[in-house]
Amino acid sequence: MKRSVAIALAVSLGIVLGLAAVPVVEPRLPVSPLVVGLTIGGQPVPARTAPRDWLLERERRLLERVVRLRHGEASFEASLADMGAAIDIPRTLAAAELVGHRGSVIRRLRETAQAKRGEIDVPLVWRLDEAVAARFVAPFADDLALPAKDAELDLEGHRRIPDVAGRELDIETTIAELAATFVDQDELNLVTRTVPAKVTLNDLEDIDVTKVLSAFETRFRTWKKGRSHNVALAAKRLNGLILRPDQTMSFNERVGPRTVERGFQQAPEIVGDELTTGIGGGTCQVSSTLHGAAIHGGLSVLQRKSHTRPSAYTKLGLDATVSYPSVDLKLQNPHRFTVVVHAFIPEPGVLRVELLGGEAVAEVEYRYGISRVEEYVRRITTKDWLKPGRAFRKQKGTRRMDVHSYVKIVYKDGRVETRKYYSGYKPFPEIYWVAPSYDADELPPLPAHAKGIEGQLEVDGSDVYPTAG
Repeated sequence: MKRSVAIALAVSLGIVLGLAAVPVVEPRLPVSPLVVGLTIGGQPVPARTAPRDWLLERERRLLERVVRLRHGEASFEASLADMGAAIDIPRTLAAAELVGHRGSVIRRLRETAQAKRGEIDVPLVWRLDEAVAARFVAPFADDLALPAKDAELDLEGHRRIPDVAGRELDIETTIAELAATFVDQDELNLVTRTVPAKVTLNDLEDIDVTKVLSAFETRFRTWKKGRSHNVALAAKRLNGLILRPDQTMSFNERVGPRTVERGFQQAPEIVGDELTTGIGGGTCQVSSTLHGAAIHGGLSVLQRKSHTRPSAYTKLGLDATVSYPSVDLKLQNPHRFTVVVHAFIPEPGVLRVELLGGEAVAEVEYRYGISRVEEYVRRITTKDWLKPGRAFRKQKGTRRMDVHSYVKIVYKDGRVETRKYYSGYKPFPEIYWVAPSYDADELPPLPAHAKGIEGQLEVDGSDVYPTAG
């Protein structure tokens, strides 16, 4: 009986004391979402400013911070905003609002007191928009790219040139690196990955450059300095190309852009239906000579386009025009042995392309037929800078021709293969430049294949000329 009374008195006393303590504890617990004195990202939250507005203003200032993106000696500057960085304000506020509002009363009291003394700092929650970051770093790819160099054979020096690995921007890994470091670092890494060469030094061990599969020659005028230079330069860059069995090659990829920076010079080239001057004229003779060697060597021609007018240096249908990067010559090696392209100038004015690596596997016969011929016109153009009474022929005219080529390949094992393809050569006008007031009747008579003077023919569409490709 006495024990029961004691327990009852103890319980009653505890309740009384607890109720008495409530007025003491309640004022010390936080009422607003953020406890007084709390700092976020190292700065105290202002008492009279909405936390969200305060964070938005901080974000605006912080995103102006400039960082340096670096890879080796290459570096680029950018702001955090450019990279797609931002403060995740909802998550930052959610983390801040937990302080003093979670757990037991004792924990809440302790965190509230610590915040008031400036002892609790809630870090800013950052995020990186990966789509924005990817678009931002993508333009750096060209600056960082280093093409791999295939192993080559120095055919003149009888030596092998080792392959060199290249590199390219690894956008996915770069974004991951930026996301992990942009908050604390002022220098960030652009990450690249290795690009192996397509042909390594080991790939050259079984190549026999003493055997000639096929060869083809064309001639050029050495006194045309710019054109001769371009022919020699393009041949040098083509020389040593290695084609493994079933491997394909691109002339444009191998020779590269025809620019002054890469050593090419001005020379005559075709624009529209007129011969003019441009950078790289003469390169097409190298691609055409390679095409001729490929036809006689039984290589597969995957992509080829004829010139818009016949080429004086080769038969109809054997030419192959190129224009970087859109018009290309692409070949494939169908043989069981590796083929090496040897492009060189054995004597002034002669370009020779040899396909080395094996004996001739077949006898190749090439012929062509012309299914349509159309005559050209004479075009008379007045040039104010010509002296009175002066006139001269700027361009010789050529007829339109639709040419069908036939290649018969008789293999040594008895197989016979026939290939057919088309070449379309457009009509090119004979062009005379004349001085103002020049009497056109004074010009020489029309050539045999000229059907009249442009603009004076009946309008039936026959004197309308498409743009040469």
